[in-house]
Order: sequence, then structure tokens, then C-alpha cells
Amino acid sequence: MFVASSGIRINVKEQGSGSPTLIFLHYWGGSSRTWDDVIAALPNNYHTVAPDLRGWGASEAPASGYALADFANDVAEVITALDIQNYILVGHSMGGKIAQLFASRQPRGLIGLVLVAPSPPVPLTLPPEVQAEMRRAYESRQSIELSIDHMLTAKALTSGHREQVIEDSLRGAPQAKLAWPTSTSHEDITREVASIRVPTIVIAGELDRVDSVELHKAEVLTRIANSVIHVLPATGHLSPLEAPKEVAGLIDAFAREVDAHTNGPKALEQFPVAFDTAFNAKDIDGVLECLTEDATMRMTNGTVFTGRNSMRDYFAGMLQNPLHIRNEVRRTLQSGDFALLLLDWTLTVALPTGEKHVEKGTATQVMQRGADSVWRLRVSNPLGLN
Repeated sequence: MFVASSGIRINVKEQGSGSPTLIFLHYWGGSSRTWDDVIAALPNNYHTVAPDLRGWGASEAPASGYALADFANDVAEVITALDIQNYILVGHSMGGKIAQLFASRQPRGLIGLVLVAPSPPVPLTLPPEVQAEMRRAYESRQSIELSIDHMLTAKALTSGHREQVIEDSLRGAPQAKLAWPTSTSHEDITREVASIRVPTIVIAGELDRVDSVELHKAEVLTRIANSVIHVLPATGHLSPLEAPKEVAGLIDAFAREVDAHTNGPKALEQFPVAFDTAFNAKDIDGVLECLTEDATMRMTNGTVFTGRNSMRDYFAGMLQNPLHIRNEVRRTLQSGDFALLLLDWTLTVALPTGEKHVEKGTATQVMQRGADSVWRLRVSNPLGLN
């Protein structure tokens, strides 16, 4: 299908249904089909959207208009046209930098950001001779094959993927090919990305020669709050093609965690993930949202709290400390909209000395499912410390 944006048509590949929607932005030289194997490896409960960015694939190519803001505006038009309400944005390389700018606008409905070998928010600085080579990278089949073998990959691509990269790179409009190395990659969005507020993961290739793991740690993780990195062993820059199953697995795990935290756990097993995510992010409102309004909690010291309001001050004080909690489900027993949840918990406290104090225990939780189908804690009774 095509979506109108700023006077041009953007080709969009849409599959599946469900929530959240995953929106995929490809790299400089790619197209929507860069993500085909990643999408195929995901569970079938996702709605996926993959546009051809302007100037690439089957999308139209204006004579100008290849700034990051132009691409980000196209993404906004796609979201509006498809009436997407709840989504995670996934961007690869150039698509990753576009995704960062878009997320910095704090758009409604965005619940998470996945950056796959992203171009960092700082301007790309290369020696003149390297810039010249970059401008010529997609001129011919031979130059593209050289780029694949000596820059883009660490693992050998299948013959089909190799031909796909060549075809997509050759198909790109000349002005789109030229814009990234000469202007778009030089944009500085370091100030903008400080405004990103959604959970963010960076998926990096251990052997990426374009955007290294060290670069991601120095220029992405330090600038985007609450961001974490996952490194794919023996993988280069084209991880969606080199390791699609691994990329899909990380996206799926991230999406399930973020969705459970954002929209509330709709399965009992999701409750610990939602609670732990909010607790470890020091999100008091998120923690309280995991409880029913009249919840009762007995702490390990015997103190009992009833009702969210009585617990707010307690958690506010507790979360001032450097704590990390992990709950694991041992057993569930459900009857209609009520259930018993037996959890093993581990609480880690960072001491001023740099050492860590670890407490472990077990708790029985009485859970209640609300009218919104979300499971919340009704009664928590710890069985004691292990």
C-alpha cells in the first residue's frame, strides 16, 4: 500500500494484527524487505509495519527533502494513516538515527525504541577520502559487493540476501544515495535525544565495522536515558540479515516486557515483569499501578499497608535507595478472576562500600483480574527470608 506524505507516496508493507505494533525503519541502501526474515521469526501476535523510506524501494523520490526531519515526518504520516495507537519503533543504521529523532518528539503511542546498529546522534565525521568512497559505495554491483565484504558484514550472507542487498542499493534514487553521506549523517541531534523518555535497547554487532559497540556505548547509551545494549556475537552491521532470528528474539523479549509494563499484564506470568520493570526504573506510579486500589501488603518486617495511597510514601522512600528486584514465578493457581501466585524474589542492595547485599525470599500473592483484563496484586504475604 502507499501512504501520502508531503506530496510523495511512501510504500508500506503491513502484516498481522495485535498490539503493540512494530514499525521497522531500514538502513541507507536497504528497503522494507531488509526486515522480512526478522518479521518472519517473530511470534504471529504482532502487527508489523515496514515502510520503504523516501528514495528507496518502491517509495517515491523527491528531488530534495532528505533531512532526518523529512524522514521522521514520513513516519508520522504512516502512523496517522494506519491509525496506530500503541507501537514500538525499530530502526537500523540510518533508520536508527531517524528513529531517535522521531522518539525525541515524544509522540503519543510510542512505548519503546529498538535501535539496531544505529547511526549515533552525533555528526558523522570521516576523512575526505573515506567520504568519497562512501559516496561511491552504491554506484555499481562491484562497489556494492566490496562494501558487503569489507564493511557491512561479518558473517557471509546467503546468496539470496546478497542479491537483495545489491538490488536494493542499485535501486535507490541517486539523490537519496547522495544525501546520507553528504548531509543527513552530519546532522547533530544530541540535544534532541536527551528528550527520549521511552525504554530503549541498542542491538549491536560485536564485529560491526560501521558503528562499533564502543561507539554505541560512548555516544548512544550516554545520551538516551534508560537505554541498554545487547551485543550479538560475531555479527557485523547488517544484523537483520546476518542474524535475523537473534534480532527477532531480542525485539520480542523487549516488546513483551515494555507492553506488560505499559498496558498492564494480561497473563499472570507477566505480572513479575511489569512490577520489576517499574520498581527497578524507580517508577512509583508504575509500581502502584500493579496493585489494586485496596491492595494489602505485608512487608518482611511485619509492617502492613492497605491501599495504594498508604503505600506511596513507603515506596517513595524505599526507591531512593540503590535497589534491584527480581521476581520469578514458581507456581500459579487460578480460579476465574482470582489467582494465587507463588513467587521467589531476590532483592539486591548496593552498599556505599561498593559491595552488594542480597536478600532472597518467597511470597504468596493473591491476584485479581480487573475489568480491563489486567492482573493486579490484591494481597501480598511474604513467607519469610530464605
